[in-house]
Amino acid sequence: MKKTYTTIYQSVLIGTIVLISKLIEHALPFVMPASVIGLVLMFLALSLNVIKLEQVEKVGDGLVNNIGLFFVPAGVSVINSLGLLQKHFLSDIFLIFASTLILLVSTGWMTQLVMQLEPSHFFKSSKKTTDATSMASQKSYAK
Repeated sequence: MKKTYTTIYQSVLIGTIVLISKLIEHALPFVMPASVIGLVLMFLALSLNVIKLEQVEKVGDGLVNNIGLFFVPAGVSVINSLGLLQKHFLSDIFLIFASTLILLVSTGWMTQLVMQLEPSHFFKSSKKTTDATSMASQKSYAK
């Protein structure tokens, strides 16, 4: 019974975040996907300890483990739009590759920037390491 209650509670909590993000999406004067708003809200709630990880972890893990199911409607839409895609095939391929390249480069740069700003955050250890190899690798990442 407690397991069922926990699952329902976590589902309602995540559903509430989704509902709030949908309401914010409709209230904003510009276009912003509710999914992005929901991610930001969940991040803020977890970061500020409004929601504890244990309160959403089980259902969140289940959703992530089955994420492939959420791409089925998008795949069906792509198949239904094949005629339109064939009409603009080369420009679509170019845009896909260009946006992927921009995303990879910007993610790499941002990761390097964050690691330079807070190197100690990425190399915290509960026990002191005396291994020369791990200490050398930590120093090379900190540079």
